[in-house]
Amino acid sequence: MTTYKTLLTSVSNGVLTVTLNRPEKANSFNNSMIGDFHRLWNETREDPEINVVVLRAAKGKAFCTGVDVREGWRPPEQEPGPFDYDDPGDWLGPKSNRVWKPFIIAVHGMAAGGAFYWLNESDITICSEEATFFDPHLKFGKLSSVEPVGALGRIPYQEISRMVLMADRERISAQTALRMSLVTEVTSEEGLWDRADEIAQGIAGQDPVAVQGSVRALWEAQSLPRAQAVSNAVKYVQICKSATGTAKIPKNIKSGDWTLR
Repeated sequence: MTTYKTLLTSVSNGVLTVTLNRPEKANSFNNSMIGDFHRLWNETREDPEINVVVLRAAKGKAFCTGVDVREGWRPPEQEPGPFDYDDPGDWLGPKSNRVWKPFIIAVHGMAAGGAFYWLNESDITICSEEATFFDPHLKFGKLSSVEPVGALGRIPYQEISRMVLMADRERISAQTALRMSLVTEVTSEEGLWDRADEIAQGIAGQDPVAVQGSVRALWEAQSLPRAQAVSNAVKYVQICKSATGTAKIPKNIKSGDWTLR
């Protein structure tokens, strides 16, 4: 794959592992990282060797603290006109870039502000026991809207509004994040990366067309009325059949190894 300025990447057994690599800046994103993700998602979308993506961050105090407040995310000369405003989330997340491969996030340390651009597009998020989540926008006198609005429907409204209004005066613990469905599992920091890879490897061996169709149907259903969401889901069943044929299930099929969650 391409070499990136702010990311480390590796591919193994169908799993692309992406590591945010600005630990000295709390893995905050700047213009270089946004450019890296724009290229990354374009490559990932077209690469048949990649079935699942895992996002993690270089070891340190933070998974990501959002935008680099000193550099910003866009050079001053690129400031848009009043009717041409865009948002860093347009390039950071896979689904915003039409990538429907399962997206797994492994969070350690602080996940704040703009980190929710990724969290809001994840299919599975796990975190370490010491992870914390918060939104500091109001501390700096800045409106908090895009990231928390993106979380609506994924976590309860009052949990989002409390996080926004409390800014950095209160942080969500790993166990609270689990209770409110911000994450699906809490593990030790030492075992975090291995657990994310274990989950990813379990998914990567399944039919990629069926998996990506499932991800897209579920994602789009979040913003559709129920009847329309079901109709949309049926459409993806037909597309999958056209692409792969009707799956033939052996009569003697047996359940493989499984775990209880």
